[in-house]
Amino acid sequence: MPILSAIERLAETGSRARTAEARGDDALSNEEWRRYRLIEDAARDPDELLAEGIALSALAAEVAANR
Repeated sequence: MPILSAIERLAETGSRARTAEARGDDALSNEEWRRYRLIEDAARDPDELLAEGIALSALAAEVAANR
């Protein structure tokens, strides 16, 4: 079985998500869109992901402090 490229996996996952949306299957649609994001993120620069995670953590701490 050949390994699919990230672009092919994104296309397949996006197609499954849109099909599930069209059928009104929200649970499956959400799961497929989550997979889509994971595939997208796997192709990103690790340092960029780390910086984004740190920024989100700082924002969460700020929001929690203001509650």
